[in-house]
Amino acid sequence: MYESPDQPAEIIIVGTAHISEESIREVQRTIEAERPDVVAVELDPGRYQALTHPEQQSASIKDVLSSGRLYQFLVHWLLAYVQNKLGSEVGVKPGSEMLSAIEVAGSVGASVALVDRDINITIARFWAKMRLIEKLKMLIALLGITTSDEEIDLEDITNDDVISQLVSELRQFSPSAAQVLVDERDAYLAGNLLKLRGKIVAVVGAGHKEGIKHFLDHPELIPPLEELNAVPKRRVNLTKIAGMVFLAVIVGLFALMFLSGAPLGVVLLAFGYWFVLHAVFAASFATASRSHPLAIAASAGYAGFSPFVPLPFLKVGVIAGLIEAAKRPPGTEDFLGITKASSVRELLSNKLFRILVVAVAVNVGSTLATFIALLVIFPMTGVNPYDILHAALSHVIGGFA
Repeated sequence: MYESPDQPAEIIIVGTAHISEESIREVQRTIEAERPDVVAVELDPGRYQALTHPEQQSASIKDVLSSGRLYQFLVHWLLAYVQNKLGSEVGVKPGSEMLSAIEVAGSVGASVALVDRDINITIARFWAKMRLIEKLKMLIALLGITTSDEEIDLEDITNDDVISQLVSELRQFSPSAAQVLVDERDAYLAGNLLKLRGKIVAVVGAGHKEGIKHFLDHPELIPPLEELNAVPKRRVNLTKIAGMVFLAVIVGLFALMFLSGAPLGVVLLAFGYWFVLHAVFAASFATASRSHPLAIAASAGYAGFSPFVPLPFLKVGVIAGLIEAAKRPPGTEDFLGITKASSVRELLSNKLFRILVVAVAVNVGSTLATFIALLVIFPMTGVNPYDILHAALSHVIGGFA
C-alpha cells in the first residue's frame, strides 16, 4: 500500500470540464481567492509540453507502425479528436483550463505540480487490460461519435449527477477501461497530491473529484505508484495464442492437402484462391483508405504472405503504411494537428492519421481474407478437409506398418 508523509495542510479540489469556459473562470477565481502555495494540474510532463510548446511535438512514423501498437495509437487519436470536436462546439480548446491554472499560478507566486500519470502508460495499461470484445466496442463507439453530426449538450458537463452517470455508463460499457482511466488515475493523482506541502489547489477533471477525495480520506488504499506505472504483460495472451493456432491450422491444411495426394491442379487452385482473395481484400481496403497506388499494389502482392509472418513490423499493413509515409511524408503541420482536428475533414486530411488508417485498414482486409479463404477454398476446389485429414493419417500410419 501507499505510504504517505504527513498530511499537507490543505487540499482544495477544483473539478473541471476540459472544454468548458465556465471551468476556466472557476479555476481563475479559486486560485486568485485561495492564493495557494502549489497549483497541481491533471497533466504529465508530455501533455504539459504539448500544451505549452505544441510546435515541438513530433513522432516517429517507423515507431508508430512497427511498435505493434497501431490500434492504441488509433484509439488515442480518436479520443483526442472527440475531445476537440466537443471543444469546437463551445469555442474552447481542450486543456485551456489547465493552461489558465498554470498562468494564474505564476501571477500569485504559486509553484506548479504535474500530478497525472504519463498518458502513454495510461493508454498502454488501458489497452492491455481490455478484453477483445471491449476493444471492438470502444473502436465502434469512437468511430460512431467521429462520424456523427449530433450536437451534445455541454451546459451541465460538470454537474455531479451527470458526471456520476457518465462514469457509471463507462463501467457498464467497459469495466477495464473505467478501472484504468478513472480508478487508477484517481489513486495516482491522490498519491501525488499527498506528496505536496502547504496549501494546494488541485485542478482535475470533474470525473476524478470524488475518487480523489475518497483516496485522500483513505490513503492506505492507494497502491504503490510504481505499481500503477507498470505496463502489465499477460502471461497468457489469448489473442496471440489464437493467432498461432489459426496459423497452424492454415499451414496444416495445406500440408495435409499435399500429404493426401491431392492432384497438383487442385493444390495450385487452392493456392490461387488464397492469394487472389488476399490481394483483392487488401487492395480494396487500401483503396478505400485513399492510400498511394504503390501502397495498394504492395498490399495486393504481399497480403497472401502476411499471415505466415509472425513479426508485427512485417505485416502487410505496416508495409503499406511505410510506403504511404515514403510517398506522402507528413509535415510538421500534420504532427502538430493530429490531436487538434475538430472535424472529420481535418482528421482525414492529416497525412499522419491517414498513414495509420491505411495500415489498420490493410491489416483488417488481409485478416478478413484469411477467414474467407478458409471458407471458400475447400468447397470451391471440391476438397473436404476431413477427407484430407483421414487420407493423411492413413498415409502416415501406413508408413509405419
